[in-house]
Amino acid sequence: MKIERFLKRGGCISLFMLPFLIVGLGVFAYTLYCFAKNEQAKKWAKISAHIEQADFDIHSRKGTDVYEILIRYSYEIEGRKYLSNRIYFGYGGSNLEGQEELFFKLKSSRIINIYVNPDKKNEAIIIPGWNDSITFMLIFSLMWNSFFGVFCFAPFFKDLDENSNSKFSYKKMALGVAIIWILGFVILLSDCLHTNIESRIDVIERAKSIDSNTE
Repeated sequence: MKIERFLKRGGCISLFMLPFLIVGLGVFAYTLYCFAKNEQAKKWAKISAHIEQADFDIHSRKGTDVYEILIRYSYEIEGRKYLSNRIYFGYGGSNLEGQEELFFKLKSSRIINIYVNPDKKNEAIIIPGWNDSITFMLIFSLMWNSFFGVFCFAPFFKDLDENSNSKFSYKKMALGVAIIWILGFVILLSDCLHTNIESRIDVIERAKSIDSNTE
């Protein structure tokens, strides 16, 4: 039977790894969504907003300190006031590196330009376009999915190995995964795709308290 053959060729491992692959595909889909929204926001209406609150939160996640900027800003459209706390789509807590500069830029600002969805006026962001969070999630999801994808489809790869005319094989796929992981670590550790998003914040007016401290 095909089912028995599938299980003998590692089908049990494939079924066990399948939920991990589904999670990875979910992260990849979410990354594409955030990327699309951030790029789309470049064409949104550009209006001014008042910084209502800017705090720096430090909490622990699985034994690791996570730093997150808590922001709240307000803006008015046609006489109606809106509130938002989104810096960009996909933003979440991360390590300290890169967070301090972004926090200081927001904390030292009183009025900034933001981008508002003309079709959904309660949807706004501060920084559109590509960012480090998208880079990390994209590379992480590719590494994750390549690893668990090989395990999930291992029985099918083994069938291809037996076909001498096949251009694909389990060993070649494993080598491809190794290359993806090596390139992924190189990109993440080298920060070659790092973007200084704080420089893209369009400040209209700085906070008076910051100005007085720096004079």
